[in-house]
Amino acid sequence: MNRLSDSVALVTGAAGVFGTAIATRYAEEGAALILTDLDETRLQATAKAVEAVAAVPISTFVADLTAPDQVAALFEHTDETFGKIDVLINNAGGALRSPLVFHTDADWHRMLRTNLDTVFYCSRQAVRRMLPRRSGRIITVSSALGLTGGADEVAYATAKAAVIGFTRSVAQEVGRRGICVNAICPTLADSGVSREYFGGFDVDIRAVAGYLARRAAMPRPIAPDDVADIAVFLGARASAYLNGQAILVGGVG
Repeated sequence: MNRLSDSVALVTGAAGVFGTAIATRYAEEGAALILTDLDETRLQATAKAVEAVAAVPISTFVADLTAPDQVAALFEHTDETFGKIDVLINNAGGALRSPLVFHTDADWHRMLRTNLDTVFYCSRQAVRRMLPRRSGRIITVSSALGLTGGADEVAYATAKAAVIGFTRSVAQEVGRRGICVNAICPTLADSGVSREYFGGFDVDIRAVAGYLARRAAMPRPIAPDDVADIAVFLGARASAYLNGQAILVGGVG
């Protein structure tokens, strides 16, 4: 449909399940892409998979987004490669499931770094570039737990709730200057983060699928493409008056 044919989009956490789905849908809609992740091997595999779907310009950049200097280098690479950024998709993150009494200081700070600091560092760089053009979209993948909270998920849910507060605050700050800032809040899906949530990639996929089916408020569990479709809508012209929203995807579960 080429709804994003004039856009340059930067997708963080691009090697993850949500990141790959979002990058693929953006490519199908004609966007040029900067894909970034900490895992170079999986990042290159994602880029090849996306290139097989649509012939759009794609550049990859390996970075630790918890490090401000690496985030700055990522955006300098974006400037040098495409000369602009139209859409930032903050998708990088990580999960933790543990009772509060077993949360370590390291657990707490890791959740804040990977889910909140990354959004802050990337959004700050993006806004600096979008303000002079008076145009841009910042889309952050938060979580339904950021809206509801969750037992045994204190650090993760707190970080995702903070992301929603950040989204709404930045939206109020830059909305009058043509920049829309929104969050997507998926319920639990079969993604890399949810595998981490359940204990790692070696968990029994049948047990994960059964749990997701029981929790789903719809006829099927949420899929990565459901999140990607919302990300495309938020990046396209049709959502030009949507700002400061935290969109729950997947109903209640």
